[in-house]
Amino acid sequence: GIADLRHEISTSSFERDLIPILSEMLIKKAPKVSDAKLGFDFPRVVRAFALLEINHRPLLKMVATRCQKQSMLREVNDWGLCVVTWSYSDVFQDAEFSEFRNSLRAEIARRGTITEDMISRSQLGPDEWQT
Repeated sequence: GIADLRHEISTSSFERDLIPILSEMLIKKAPKVSDAKLGFDFPRVVRAFALLEINHRPLLKMVATRCQKQSMLREVNDWGLCVVTWSYSDVFQDAEFSEFRNSLRAEIARRGTITEDMISRSQLGPDEWQT
């Protein structure tokens, strides 16, 4: 499961070395990806980095910037919004993301159906978080 994957990546320098390379590939590809596709994919990527406690700042900045500038948050499903909120609030607590956290919280308030428990449980995954 996730714990095994976390252990494998945290103990393997080979896989750890691949993370920056994969991140840079995602950053380069992002401008060419539609908002709908990115809105579906980026919560999964952010969750993976959060679960593995990999703070790749350029990737995290790209996600925050793209979401804020293009108002993508309205397009993201509830699980995606919750897991990104959890990731940027509980794992990636850098002060530079405070404006993005405010945008996430504003979208949560606008929807009016998301609870703190839903945000916390979102780390379990898109299928398990509401069971």
